[in-house]
Amino acid sequence: MTTDTHQTPTIDEARVEAFAGQLITDFAGASSTAMTVLGDRLGLYSAMTGIGPVTASTLAERTGLHPRLVTEWLRQQAVSGYVTADGDTFELPVEHALALSVVDSPAYLVAAGEIIAGYFASLDHLEVAFRGDGGLAGDEVPGCTYHGIERYFRTAYVNQLAQTWFPAVPGLVAKLESGARVADVGCGHGFASLLIGRTWPAATVTGFDYHEPSIATARARAVEAASGVAFHVADSAAIGAHGPFDVVVYFDSLHDLGDPVAALKAAFDALAPGGIVVAVEPWSADDWTSTIGMPITRIGYASSTALCTPTSLGQPGAYGLGTLGGPAKRLELLAAAGFTDPIVAADTGFNLVVSATKP
Repeated sequence: MTTDTHQTPTIDEARVEAFAGQLITDFAGASSTAMTVLGDRLGLYSAMTGIGPVTASTLAERTGLHPRLVTEWLRQQAVSGYVTADGDTFELPVEHALALSVVDSPAYLVAAGEIIAGYFASLDHLEVAFRGDGGLAGDEVPGCTYHGIERYFRTAYVNQLAQTWFPAVPGLVAKLESGARVADVGCGHGFASLLIGRTWPAATVTGFDYHEPSIATARARAVEAASGVAFHVADSAAIGAHGPFDVVVYFDSLHDLGDPVAALKAAFDALAPGGIVVAVEPWSADDWTSTIGMPITRIGYASSTALCTPTSLGQPGAYGLGTLGGPAKRLELLAAAGFTDPIVAADTGFNLVVSATKP
């Protein structure tokens, strides 16, 4: 005679209902993100900025868009709380415009939607990566992701780089003012490189990225701006061929590298004595469990899963540092490369700025 000790688990109906509600809320947010990207691309937010209440037909006429679809978009935005509605008139509050349409506002975050749209466009490639070696090639990342990254991080560069990040690093501003040679590793489209060159004209700035289309864009931007900043297609471990440098910076790129260990050692070798290395990374905590439920880390771990970690695994070295994971690992990597006294120079709640000096 045997006794079946397996028991059917008791279902907590309230917990089921609560989680189903959470899921619906998340799906609603994802749906609104798609509509936000659409409104951004179509210029609807820009057209609504500063004009007060407007009807769908007037907005459609201003933008040259289909009035029936504009009506549905406005209603979706109103029920989502993005615009206000009074009957058949709609208005974009100025406070919302600062996040959706006012470029270089400290709250301008709309471009994050393009990055998220890229995650959905990459799903087939990501499925292959999960089932295979984990790697995602640069040309498998859609253009909207690169475009969104540039626009999204531009907000922080314009409002934080010269005002908060660099002044927090001991001795950095003085070096730049006296004509430092700067290497921007993983420069992407080059916005930060050009900003450094414009803010500290005595400095000589060179941007490096392995992604050829991004460097082509950066070079075009430099020509357009009549800037002396140079850009090179190069692996992060090969910057020494263009050195020596006084400053090496990584703007949201250290975790993207296939081999950050080799990159930091190359930076150490390329720096003159007393040179400074700076890495600006997304905010995170060493104990990831302490961040459960936080919107910023929900976004960050999604980015790490869908973009940063697989593209790192798709490069030589395949280190897969990850977008988040806390400052301790970053400081450990700097120390292992030979830098002295690595520190978290700034914690803005949105970014971590870590730095160190070559003896």
